[in-house]
Amino acid sequence: MGLFQLMFHQLVAVIFVSLLPCQAMRLKRDFMYVPEVNSTDAGCFQRCNVRFQHDFEYSFNMSAASFYDFPFHPLVLGYNTFLLYCKLAEQRTQCYVDQCKDNSADTVFSPSNFICSFKRSHFTEIRECLADAEPITFLKCDNHCHDEIVRRNSGHNRIRLQVFSSVDITRYESELGMLCSFQACYLQCMVPVVEEVCAPAMSHRAVDLVRSFIQWHANDISDWHAIAGHMEEFPESCQRLSDAAQTDPVLQLIGRQ
Repeated sequence: MGLFQLMFHQLVAVIFVSLLPCQAMRLKRDFMYVPEVNSTDAGCFQRCNVRFQHDFEYSFNMSAASFYDFPFHPLVLGYNTFLLYCKLAEQRTQCYVDQCKDNSADTVFSPSNFICSFKRSHFTEIRECLADAEPITFLKCDNHCHDEIVRRNSGHNRIRLQVFSSVDITRYESELGMLCSFQACYLQCMVPVVEEVCAPAMSHRAVDLVRSFIQWHANDISDWHAIAGHMEEFPESCQRLSDAAQTDPVLQLIGRQ
């Protein structure tokens, strides 16, 4: 699998290009980095995503730009809408395989692969628990963590690009750093809410799934940084969420600060 494919599967939605203040834009994984040396046909993946966006908006009567994969959007917390979302996501993945010749598309991490394939039974088991807690976690945790990350990065104007190149690497790493900070903040905030709303056994399973999602995402981008030779630029907030933080005493020390 090329470096382009590794990063492309982290793409959440087809998005527009804009330059806006940080607080006007939601922190979500809707950007990617493509090295110039890669020969993969970016247009092919783009066409698959455009088709997915069209089908998504037609099926759910909502803008794909309004959808987010973390925290889990209410759309995937409903039984019927979850099944339809997974059907559309699987069609997009098959498009990557058939049209773009990416035979690893169904085996690499992506938000849809995570809940629709890798952890489908686990997600289905705790879906109702997360749905019950979602109104509170959204108001309390989502808003709080978003505002906190925005405050820390108040001088940073975010440019919402679908593709970052080497000249944009600093902005790309900054976006990753803010996203990982948001995920860590949200996880810490949501735990007591879920424990209050759900039965003990179910709350434990729900928190475990969310923690796994965050860690798998961090591991995925960590792998790319290692392969691409960019480990020095790998944001500390993402390092603390990856498997490396569990074994590296330096990262463990950073995580306790």
